[in-house]
Amino acid sequence: MVSLMKILAKDIDEPLELSDCFCENKKSFYLYIASYAASDGDANEQGSKPLRFHKVENMIDCIFSPNMSRSFYNAILNTDICNTIEQHHRNDKNQIMERILSLVHDYNCPVLVHVKPAALATQELLKRYRFLELLQQSDDFLYMDFDGNDIVLKSDESKFDIKIYELDDLTQADSKMRKLEWGYVLCASFGFRNPEIHGPFYSDVWSRVEVGPTKPVRMFIALKNDRVVGGCHLSLSCGIACLFNLVTLKNERGQGIGKALSLTAMKSARELNYRYLVLQASAMGAPIYKKLGFRSLPSYKTFIKLPTAIWYYKIIELVLTMLGMQRIQQLMGIVRKISKNFLAVTMIMMIIVGILIVKIFK
Repeated sequence: MVSLMKILAKDIDEPLELSDCFCENKKSFYLYIASYAASDGDANEQGSKPLRFHKVENMIDCIFSPNMSRSFYNAILNTDICNTIEQHHRNDKNQIMERILSLVHDYNCPVLVHVKPAALATQELLKRYRFLELLQQSDDFLYMDFDGNDIVLKSDESKFDIKIYELDDLTQADSKMRKLEWGYVLCASFGFRNPEIHGPFYSDVWSRVEVGPTKPVRMFIALKNDRVVGGCHLSLSCGIACLFNLVTLKNERGQGIGKALSLTAMKSARELNYRYLVLQASAMGAPIYKKLGFRSLPSYKTFIKLPTAIWYYKIIELVLTMLGMQRIQQLMGIVRKISKNFLAVTMIMMIIVGILIVKIFK
């Protein structure tokens, strides 16, 4: 592997090209995870590893997490299926799509695809196989250009009583334990409803992945009272650096921990002579990054395919089509708040139904 210290800055003229590099880096990031955590096809390992890695027709890379309701890894990692097929002089797009969907059916999990806005042939192919285009999410693709940027990459850790440091599997005896802790932090920070399922899954995944200053993926964690309260990953490939999975436990937010982690990752990328750092920010994080000097990039389109044709999935597909994922999440938030007063709401609903029945049969 080429020494990270010798990587040259990549000059990019068009913002959309930088988006392409980001998605390629994202693919490299997950394939790196898969090399440790996903099955390589050995029958003896089928039940022991948390992910499954497939190369469909030796062209399109897929990573699945079996029996997971919906996670990062239920995704086709190639962002332009049609272009990939054409490059390999193959015209049977239907055969390849059916192979992908058979994997989806076998693992009973959704599949996500990120597609270039200009890749119209790919979008048509996905729609033909009843993939649903999600409404634009609140996440933003953002980038930092270090060239000519005199931003001071310095954070004051003392004011919030934490320690931020980089994990290194080669030199730190407790690195695996910290990665196990990180898996539960990631699960809690993303608000999964079943931490007893997702927590062990993410801990198992990340405990297997090699990280350190000499690896393509570097990992930084925030410790408070010797407990992991946040962290992030820095992926180094495709000529740019990418920041992934920057999270802080909910009860530790508002103290500057996320900003300190960001600055640590930014400083590392800059020291390695990377010109660009790219990330995907949440609605909550985007304003903070923009204050640090990040600028927006064109986002990719996201398509989803649910695993079966059972009638209740059809209903979900219909609701997704009409409302979009973001609105459904907002609706679920309202339902959760209402459920705290379930008895009162039930009584109100019964009264409303009673009035409607009276009016109908009057």
